[in-house]
Amino acid sequence: MKESIIIRNFGPIVEIEIENIRPLTIFIGESGSGKSTVIKVLALFRWIYKMMSIRSYLKHSGISKSPFRFNFPAYLKNNGFEGYMNKNTEIEYIYGTCKIGYSNGKLNGTGFLIDKSELSLEKICFISDKRNLIPDILANNTEKRTAGFFLKETLGDYLIATKIVNKINIDYLKVKVVVKKTNNGEKYYIEGTDNEKPFSIKLEDASSGTQTVTPLSIITEYFSKHYDIVKSFNQAIFSYVSNNDKLSDFKAVSNIGDLKHKRVNIHIEEPELSLYPESQRSLINFMINRCFANIRTDYSMTLMMATHSPYIINHINLLVLAHQKKELIEEASIDFNDVDVFEITEGYLNNLKQKGQFVFDTRPLSNPISDIYQKYNELKSEQA
Repeated sequence: MKESIIIRNFGPIVEIEIENIRPLTIFIGESGSGKSTVIKVLALFRWIYKMMSIRSYLKHSGISKSPFRFNFPAYLKNNGFEGYMNKNTEIEYIYGTCKIGYSNGKLNGTGFLIDKSELSLEKICFISDKRNLIPDILANNTEKRTAGFFLKETLGDYLIATKIVNKINIDYLKVKVVVKKTNNGEKYYIEGTDNEKPFSIKLEDASSGTQTVTPLSIITEYFSKHYDIVKSFNQAIFSYVSNNDKLSDFKAVSNIGDLKHKRVNIHIEEPELSLYPESQRSLINFMINRCFANIRTDYSMTLMMATHSPYIINHINLLVLAHQKKELIEEASIDFNDVDVFEITEGYLNNLKQKGQFVFDTRPLSNPISDIYQKYNELKSEQA
């Protein structure tokens, strides 16, 4: 189903419109430009759609009373958006024939009954840029309430994922993450070799790059290979029906596994944190391999990223070319038609996709380097 979003007058965003959200969407821009704002808004409206889909499934199955109400002010507070709204703020999210909007201070469209043919199982996963705090939180049993909303979401998915993914190689860092069960709970270790000698250290003592990559990699590995989206949806339905004594009224409109639309949506803030450029490229190869090359038959995956790194955008061009040549770069390639790259500047979107060409224009991202060399040459000329 086609998916789109419009955001106007919201925090740093003046106006952006994405008419057709691609499976892989990347935002790049300066700090504070609104990259994370866009992916957080989209994640929120995808979550609202998910809840509407659950409610619609129940209504089609004979449960007429709504299982929940939407509390949009609370959602804004959780997302850190309290100061972002003004009287001219408008948001419009469309997925299939369902339209959800915000305008004139009100959330609208949530009463829409989604047609049986468009019911969708959705998992919304958000990987925070604060994920480097997770090793210390777990090692020191830090109170989870001290973490912000998005870090809690990341931590929750990480703890679920490590119950299944208890070992993963991070080849480009030449280490392996191992989760060990002890009498004091699960412990997280980094194993590898140094000068041909094996070592094992606690995750919280590892390099910053390893600490930020570990949650990202394990969560992605879990949702790309091990997640049971049908079981998750079934549990949500059963929990509501049983808790409200509606079992006699419930007559499933169809088997949940037979629903046509199923998606896992991963949203990542700054995947490149604390990584050398070459490692950034390998991480992107891993993400794209797991989300798009590792094709599952029971659900599709989307990947959205907010980044400062021009290396990532340039590497996407390489993966697009590899796809055209039917080759792989570290087991990864991506179809040009499945990708959009947007630069956010002064509150607006600049689509970097070159018209008539299978490439993204990275020249705007190279200007700072060009300016440095221009100034360098000027100073050198003055010295001469």
